[in-house]
Amino acid sequence: MSAEIHELIVHDFNLPNQKNKLSSVEETINKLKRIVSKTIFEHTITPEIHERLYEEIVVALDKAGRLSKPAMEIQDELEAMYILKYPHSPALAKRLWYEHYEQLHHPYSILKDRCFRLLDELDKAYQDKYDENPPNWEV
Repeated sequence: MSAEIHELIVHDFNLPNQKNKLSSVEETINKLKRIVSKTIFEHTITPEIHERLYEEIVVALDKAGRLSKPAMEIQDELEAMYILKYPHSPALAKRLWYEHYEQLHHPYSILKDRCFRLLDELDKAYQDKYDENPPNWEV
């Protein structure tokens, strides 16, 4: 029984080089993380501070999301390539497609995950201080 090695398909999707833009978003997120950490440590959260920081974090999240659009837009094309390459093994095609897609999307996912963690930390600080959900949770 031979063990086959299945590699990811090599293909140039002509995705834009967004290294500088991603670095800029990462710097913004790091700055916001320092501010949120200081606010939590000093117990200085107020409804106004919560709202302002929340909005700034959402702007960073939006920027990371918009940068990820080109990688998201190739999802169907990438999936089709793996289905065509492995027509007799749909599970393998799906696993490799997903692995490849995650690899392409990884830099964006990291930044978006950091934003979501910051939002959670900010909300928790508000809830801990005021024993209620932040006002922006109301629909």
